[in-house]
Amino acid sequence: MGEPLNCPECHGALVFPNGLKGEIICERCGLVISQARTSQGFTEWAPKWFSNWNEDDSDTLREWLTTLRTVSCQLDLPNFPYREETARIIRLKSDVLFRSQRFGKNKREAIAALVYLVLRKYNEIRSLKEICERVSLNYHLVMKYAWTMRKMTNFHRTFSAKDYLRKYGWKLTSNDELIQTAEQLLTSLHGKISGNPISLAAGAFYFACKSKKMKVSKDEIGEAFRISGRTVYSNERRISRLMSTKGFNLVCAAQ
Repeated sequence: MGEPLNCPECHGALVFPNGLKGEIICERCGLVISQARTSQGFTEWAPKWFSNWNEDDSDTLREWLTTLRTVSCQLDLPNFPYREETARIIRLKSDVLFRSQRFGKNKREAIAALVYLVLRKYNEIRSLKEICERVSLNYHLVMKYAWTMRKMTNFHRTFSAKDYLRKYGWKLTSNDELIQTAEQLLTSLHGKISGNPISLAAGAFYFACKSKKMKVSKDEIGEAFRISGRTVYSNERRISRLMSTKGFNLVCAAQ
């Protein structure tokens, strides 16, 4: 066997070389490689999801996302929706978060605070003390950061249809393009359709699946979103009729 490959980000060992879709994952920081080219002496990184950085991302953003992967591994945090929702917020609120020198000097504490807020948002009860003990962080500092971040990012626990889409949609697929398509659909329909946000999210997901010709049944979606298959179907029909009568165009979100 040749020399083992190492993660170019943290130099940790790479594992699962023959795993799902040929992905290789850093055992230490969790960074994902979709393909590995050893013959040329380099590794081709193909970032996916919100938590993977790409060549257009700033060094600061890369540091935050890498720290998030490290903290997520230490906490045994599932990729979806918790890690990816945390990464999405980091990208969305980067101008606010990166402006704080306190967070920049203590990224692990800042990431732990943000993870804690995300877990609370999804009603995943995990005490801040337990999080700090697992990651070996100062409890009082992380608690202070969580309080500050809640105010800085306007963090709230009221769920929108998009929030439910991200919470339950990831149970059915890891296809980020599909999720983004459903999100864009919900954005285009905002203010034009009313109803239970969970039902609307499920209907939008079903509509996106049908538009992509993906074989996911209404009952499977209903089980993931914790509603009936009939409700999924009726909301997809409402969305479909509105899309056709109003002439909305659904364009896949750019990667």
